[in-house]
Amino acid sequence: MFNILFPSAFVQSLHSALPEAEVKALLQALQQPAPVSIRVNTRKTTLKPVSASPIPWCENGYYLPERPLFAADPAFHAGHYYVQEASSMVVGGIVKELLSALPNQAVVLDLCAAPGGKSTHVTSVLRDGDILVANEVIGTRKPILAENLCKWGAAKHIVTKADASRFGKSDARFDIVLADVPCSGEGMFRKDPDAINEWSENNVKLCAERQQRIVTDIWPAIATGGFLIYSTCTFNTAENEDNVKKLAETLGANILKPEFLGKEVFYSLQDGMYRALPHRTIGEGFFVAVLQKMQDTGRSQNAVKSRKNAASISLSGLPADVRVLETREGIWGMRVSDVALWQHLLDVLPGVYAAGTPMGQVFHGKWKPDTAVALLEGFQTNIWPELSLTDAEVMAFLRREALPNPERKEGLHSVSWNGVSLGFVNANRHQWNNLWPMEWRLRMVATEPSKVLQDF
Repeated sequence: MFNILFPSAFVQSLHSALPEAEVKALLQALQQPAPVSIRVNTRKTTLKPVSASPIPWCENGYYLPERPLFAADPAFHAGHYYVQEASSMVVGGIVKELLSALPNQAVVLDLCAAPGGKSTHVTSVLRDGDILVANEVIGTRKPILAENLCKWGAAKHIVTKADASRFGKSDARFDIVLADVPCSGEGMFRKDPDAINEWSENNVKLCAERQQRIVTDIWPAIATGGFLIYSTCTFNTAENEDNVKKLAETLGANILKPEFLGKEVFYSLQDGMYRALPHRTIGEGFFVAVLQKMQDTGRSQNAVKSRKNAASISLSGLPADVRVLETREGIWGMRVSDVALWQHLLDVLPGVYAAGTPMGQVFHGKWKPDTAVALLEGFQTNIWPELSLTDAEVMAFLRREALPNPERKEGLHSVSWNGVSLGFVNANRHQWNNLWPMEWRLRMVATEPSKVLQDF
């Protein structure tokens, strides 16, 4: 139980936004500890968390009874699950429903994607041939977004760094845009006390204006008939219902009522607009609505052309459905049925940071795989000789320490722990050179791994 003192203007805004009966219960709920939740990557593991309860709106989401030490769990680093706030997991279900109305090879844009919770979820519901563009305009947040997508292992993504206006002026077209727009963060008050100190009525106004600008800027890049999922983690109507109604009117959009959300998943004050309220749902504050673009702008589809400076190549040892493209920036992998669409996106997308999943480098005809290869869904550990690590060894590996090689084995080996594929090491005399990425290294000292999923 907390003793949080909320700004009086914030409390007053709740009275303006919600029925009186809801406000007291909401304020009481915000004094309670936030729930802990994860989403399991069922394409990598059949295991489930111990003593967990399911999240009703997310098929593979679970509430945990307490917060474990996630950083000490090798399965977490291997992308077997993602730690994500429960309310925001509703987005995956919405995307899945919208995709069912679209032809294959849909292109989805996550406009404000870092650190990657919604992006990893979207890649799990994409169909064969669909592609995710995960964008993060803040440069310092790009690496964690790329890291989490690599660890998740779906290999259906491109990472970009661009403002919404650059997409709107580009030749790229998106069938679905997820705009989890920057907001005043009222729904995260109990998780982030600093957000309370930063809150003000003026900041709410500035956020609402910025949200309108972002959506207006990205709108030209949405294909005719395509969808925009608008979401915030705040409670006031200015950033939520009022903004959605203004945008729909200004842009000539329809406000949809997704069947997925229509099953009383979230609370609704107005048709087509849905709220997660902490006293009604086990999760943080969240708002979501779906707009459909109806007016034809005359530029509704991707005009696919092959990229002249990219070539499709073959690397032995990859899952059969992973295609490989070599560009001037490196070698990339993608689960995509149409390489031409992938190449086209690399041509027209602004600010490409990662053209797919990094595949490593080829030196003198010999392939040196990137760690991301070992983290792919469907990676076969028997392609390279395998080094199975003990509990103590796997923690040293994640800290990027060299490991002893008493048997003096030679060459590149894939690394696993309890059947969990993690990366590679390379023999060097009496030790294994650790190839776990330096920027991913574990910075804590822990000799025993945490085991969040059962049966380890």
